[in-house]
Amino acid sequence: MKGGLRALYRTLELPGANPLKDAHAALDAAVLAAYGFSAKKDLLVQLLELNLSVAQRLERAEPVSPPGIPAAFPNPETLITDDCIRPPALG
Repeated sequence: MKGGLRALYRTLELPGANPLKDAHAALDAAVLAAYGFSAKKDLLVQLLELNLSVAQRLERAEPVSPPGIPAAFPNPETLITDDCIRPPALG
């Protein structure tokens, strides 16, 4: 792709439907749901509260789930796909 990621992300500024915009909105919604965050509240405050909570659990030597797929998740290979969003053709 000519222009690389910069050119791809500039398509976000174009009016009308945009698959990248849709993908970003879906990802934002999924992340908010996964962390139990609200888009109506200050996201930085929510993230700080989460980090403080994790730090307190670590100080008390309580278990904390690391990032990624939990070790007990059945069939983690089912979470991997080979599909992707294709960027629009740029003039």
